[in-house]
Amino acid sequence: MSGRTEVTLLENNQTSNEPKSGESLYNFKLVGVVASENDSFATLINASGDTLTLKLFEELSPGVKLIALNNKEAVFERDEDSYLVINFKNQIVERAR
Repeated sequence: MSGRTEVTLLENNQTSNEPKSGESLYNFKLVGVVASENDSFATLINASGDTLTLKLFEELSPGVKLIALNNKEAVFERDEDSYLVINFKNQIVERAR
Protein backbone atom coordinates (compact mmCIF):
# COMPACT_ATOMS: atom_id res chain seq x y z
CA MET A 1 0.00 0.00 0.00
CA SER A 2 1.18 3.47 -0.72
CA GLY A 3 -0.21 6.86 0.05
CA ARG A 4 -2.12 8.04 3.05
CA THR A 5 -4.58 5.82 4.88
CA GLU A 6 -7.23 7.30 7.12
CA VAL A 7 -8.26 5.25 10.15
CA THR A 8 -11.18 5.91 12.47
CA LEU A 9 -11.65 3.85 15.62
CA LEU A 10 -15.31 3.55 16.57
CA GLU A 11 -16.41 2.37 20.01
CA ASN A 12 -19.92 1.13 20.85
CA ASN A 13 -21.26 4.58 21.76
CA GLN A 14 -19.71 6.55 18.88
CA THR A 15 -21.50 7.39 15.67
CA SER A 16 -20.51 6.90 12.07
CA ASN A 17 -22.01 7.51 8.67
CA GLU A 18 -22.77 3.76 8.48
CA PRO A 19 -26.54 3.15 8.80
CA LYS A 20 -27.46 1.59 12.15
CA SER A 21 -30.53 -0.32 11.06
CA GLY A 22 -30.97 -3.81 9.71
CA GLU A 23 -27.89 -5.84 8.84
CA SER A 24 -25.29 -3.19 9.69
CA LEU A 25 -21.91 -4.40 10.95
CA TYR A 26 -22.33 -1.95 13.84
CA ASN A 27 -25.18 -4.10 15.18
CA PHE A 28 -22.93 -7.16 15.59
CA LYS A 29 -19.99 -8.47 17.59
CA LEU A 30 -17.40 -10.82 16.16
CA VAL A 31 -17.53 -14.13 18.06
CA GLY A 32 -15.62 -16.56 15.86
CA VAL A 33 -13.52 -17.18 12.78
CA VAL A 34 -12.82 -20.51 11.12
CA ALA A 35 -10.45 -21.03 8.22
CA SER A 36 -9.42 -24.11 6.27
CA GLU A 37 -7.62 -24.71 3.01
CA ASN A 38 -10.91 -24.48 1.11
CA ASP A 39 -13.18 -22.07 2.99
CA SER A 40 -13.16 -19.34 5.63
CA PHE A 41 -16.05 -18.16 7.82
CA ALA A 42 -16.75 -15.40 10.35
CA THR A 43 -19.52 -15.66 12.95
CA LEU A 44 -21.22 -12.53 14.28
CA ILE A 45 -23.82 -12.12 17.04
CA ASN A 46 -26.35 -9.33 17.54
CA ALA A 47 -27.90 -7.91 20.72
CA SER A 48 -30.78 -10.40 20.53
CA GLY A 49 -28.35 -13.33 20.60
CA ASP A 50 -28.93 -14.30 16.98
CA THR A 51 -25.80 -15.53 15.22
CA LEU A 52 -24.89 -15.01 11.60
CA THR A 53 -22.11 -16.96 9.87
CA LEU A 54 -20.70 -15.51 6.67
CA LYS A 55 -18.49 -17.28 4.17
CA LEU A 56 -15.57 -15.34 2.71
CA PHE A 57 -16.80 -12.97 -0.05
CA GLU A 58 -20.41 -13.18 1.16
CA GLU A 59 -22.31 -9.93 1.80
CA LEU A 60 -23.56 -8.93 5.23
CA SER A 61 -25.77 -6.34 3.56
CA PRO A 62 -25.76 -4.77 0.09
CA GLY A 63 -22.32 -3.26 -0.44
CA VAL A 64 -20.74 -4.74 2.74
CA LYS A 65 -18.76 -7.87 1.82
CA LEU A 66 -16.48 -10.06 3.97
CA ILE A 67 -13.15 -10.02 2.10
CA ALA A 68 -10.53 -11.23 4.62
CA LEU A 69 -10.13 -12.67 8.08
CA ASN A 70 -7.52 -13.94 10.48
CA ASN A 71 -7.46 -15.11 14.10
CA LYS A 72 -7.82 -11.51 15.37
CA GLU A 73 -10.26 -9.75 13.04
CA ALA A 74 -12.61 -9.81 10.06
CA VAL A 75 -12.32 -7.31 7.20
CA PHE A 76 -15.32 -6.09 5.23
CA GLU A 77 -15.25 -4.03 2.04
CA ARG A 78 -17.85 -1.29 1.96
CA ASP A 79 -19.01 -0.04 -1.45
CA GLU A 80 -15.50 -0.47 -2.89
CA ASP A 81 -14.36 2.80 -1.27
CA SER A 82 -13.45 1.78 2.28
CA TYR A 83 -12.88 -1.12 4.63
CA LEU A 84 -14.53 -1.96 7.95
CA VAL A 85 -12.41 -4.10 10.29
CA ILE A 86 -14.05 -5.66 13.35
CA ASN A 87 -12.07 -7.41 16.08
CA PHE A 88 -12.94 -9.54 19.11
CA LYS A 89 -12.89 -6.47 21.39
CA ASN A 90 -15.88 -5.16 19.41
CA GLN A 91 -13.83 -2.33 17.97
CA ILE A 92 -14.63 -1.35 14.41
CA VAL A 93 -11.96 0.47 12.44
CA GLU A 94 -12.94 2.26 9.25
CA ARG A 95 -10.14 2.55 6.69
CA ALA A 96 -10.18 4.49 3.44
CA ARG A 97 -8.86 2.73 0.35
